[in-house]
Amino acid sequence: MIDGNQNPSLLSWNIREAPSTVLVRVDTVQPPRLLRSHELSAPATRPPLTHLSIYCGIIPDSDTWYIETQNPSGVTVRNVLDAIYDAFKQPFSHESFNTLCPKTQTIVLNTFHARVRAAGAPDLSRAVWEEGIQRGDCLMRHSWFGGLSLSFEGRPDMENTCILSVRRIDDEANLPSPTRVVPSPFRSE
Repeated sequence: MIDGNQNPSLLSWNIREAPSTVLVRVDTVQPPRLLRSHELSAPATRPPLTHLSIYCGIIPDSDTWYIETQNPSGVTVRNVLDAIYDAFKQPFSHESFNTLCPKTQTIVLNTFHARVRAAGAPDLSRAVWEEGIQRGDCLMRHSWFGGLSLSFEGRPDMENTCILSVRRIDDEANLPSPTRVVPSPFRSE
């Protein structure tokens, strides 16, 4: 962690955006930069694991939702980022949507409509509209990668499992994103 930085992760990433937008901050002097190929191909864990489960308790339709990634040569940083991104691109069912309270439904719908508008061209907007609501839309404004933690240490039933942390950013206007769609959590306290 970098002293004085509010983001617990050195990675700046809106998990609704492709992993190619992930920025890394190596110190407080240099500006954040994209992850390099050798960093993406590095093992995600030490020691390297061939299978990693990521517990995700932030989606309303499941109390025990896991993101799974595996690689016979050892799970890499790219494998983890791709698995997280792909998991949040999954459809959010009508049945699950109907279980949300009306206020949350409105916020999820607003997030979905903002994603459709951000697609730009009419043909792209239509394609996004037809895909429907995704799990990532249910994150609302809590979509910034906050890191992975091993809070299940000492529990054999949870071996090779970590917890996904996400962050909310409130001050969207002053925090640029790599894609200029949403803010970056890199800021000083």
